[in-house]
Amino acid sequence: MKNILLFGAGKSATHLIEYLLQHARSDNWILTVADANASLAQQKIGSHSAGKILQLDITDIAARRNAIGQADIVISMMPAFLHGQIASDCVELGRHLLTASYVDNDMRQLEPAIAGKNILVLCEMGLDPGIDHMSAMEMINN
Repeated sequence: MKNILLFGAGKSATHLIEYLLQHARSDNWILTVADANASLAQQKIGSHSAGKILQLDITDIAARRNAIGQADIVISMMPAFLHGQIASDCVELGRHLLTASYVDNDMRQLEPAIAGKNILVLCEMGLDPGIDHMSAMEMINN
């Protein structure tokens, strides 16, 4: 069973959480949603048997590393300025990471270490903020 750790239960994570839970049983996943607001995280996973919550202050280094160490893959829906800290822990612990932000200098500095760990760190790959949304709306409206 794969353990997916998702940092952040805000609005931008809602559909991702729904998607991961929808596929959790068939793909043999357990999803842990980590957020400072436990009730928000609980609201997002509901009573789904493949969903767990973890109340976590992202700035608590020991708690963050402990959570990452138990995951097979980490997804960060946190603000972009926090991705570097999460990525650094993922590299150190050899965990795959997906983020919703573009590559910044903090991430770029980790590239040699990422290559040496044989892990996937995948950041936002859109052409330009807005173009992907406009394309999606065009498809929806037509």
